[in-house]
Amino acid sequence: NKQKKCSFVIGTHEIANYMFSLKSIFKDQAISVNLAVNKFYAKNKYDYAIKSKNKYLTYIVRIFYGPYLLAKLSNQADVFIYIWSTGFCLDREIDYKFLKKKKKKIVCIFLGSDIRSHKLRIDHHTKNDLDTGSNYTAEIINILKREIIVKKVALLADQYADLIFGHPKDQPSYLKSVQYPVPYIYGARHSQCNEEKFNNLDEIIVVHASTSPLTKGTPLVRAAIKKLKIEGYRFKYIELFNAPNEDLLKTLEKSHIVLSQFYAFALGVFSVEGMAYSNAVITSADYDGFSENQNNAWLRTKYWEVYENTKYLLDNPEKIKNYANNGFKFVKKNFREEQVKKYYIDSFYNNKIIDDKNIFAKRS
Repeated sequence: NKQKKCSFVIGTHEIANYMFSLKSIFKDQAISVNLAVNKFYAKNKYDYAIKSKNKYLTYIVRIFYGPYLLAKLSNQADVFIYIWSTGFCLDREIDYKFLKKKKKKIVCIFLGSDIRSHKLRIDHHTKNDLDTGSNYTAEIINILKREIIVKKVALLADQYADLIFGHPKDQPSYLKSVQYPVPYIYGARHSQCNEEKFNNLDEIIVVHASTSPLTKGTPLVRAAIKKLKIEGYRFKYIELFNAPNEDLLKTLEKSHIVLSQFYAFALGVFSVEGMAYSNAVITSADYDGFSENQNNAWLRTKYWEVYENTKYLLDNPEKIKNYANNGFKFVKKNFREEQVKKYYIDSFYNNKIIDDKNIFAKRS
């Protein structure tokens, strides 16, 4: 039987719902392959997936299933988009060599610890007299081993990738190639900011969620919350860890203030979700990589300012609604699915990944 051609293959590791969202943008023009279960997005559906939660069984299955899918899908698409640092084969270099022999295009999207050098990050922050989340990671114990891994990931990407997306400011790495910003994807179904929840602020709901408490600044958040409560401020504080994404989004629908992360330069998915669900977001991000119009979209807060800026919003509740409205408009303006799709298509076309971007209009 003749196999159906598609534009892209997207795989092989789900991080922050990005693979699922990217597939949703390109629909049947892309094939999604998830070879590792992500407990936060367990309900997501992919074209091909290993669903076992047993890591040892998953490893064994991947030994055979991954190479089979790579060979099969290489007959259906000319562009392979890699999310994270894993591949179809256990050694991603095998993927790269195989695809280059088949004259396929390779695109890498790096989202965090897959490419980030903790050593370079610590060196940069030490030079600028700043603390960093890398000082609190388990990897610091085996930093030399970790550096070998991220150096190889960068070396292979420089050698084989035709296009690379990343956050070089937030993810210092050994990459030498040009990196294009990774856009967040606004997948919420809201058409307008949820202003109704600001009609009654008798109980302000403050939310903090993290999968890595030390690197995101959770101890700083807890200290700020404790001090505010001692001082007599009345509010409801919700702290979520390792919660399914659907539970997190339900909480954001009713909350007012999001305390995100405090050691990063980039927004992060949780910050974007907070703004998309009409929250005033407090985070350390000082840029997003796309738009210069970021004024008051979120309350920029470094790790030493968590208490002061949270107190500021509690003292000025009218500012909570202002930040929520500004943040919602910012996300809607910059990260809607149609805008992200255009951004990727233009990037692919300008870098000769695809020859004709009109094919997406013809097949939509």
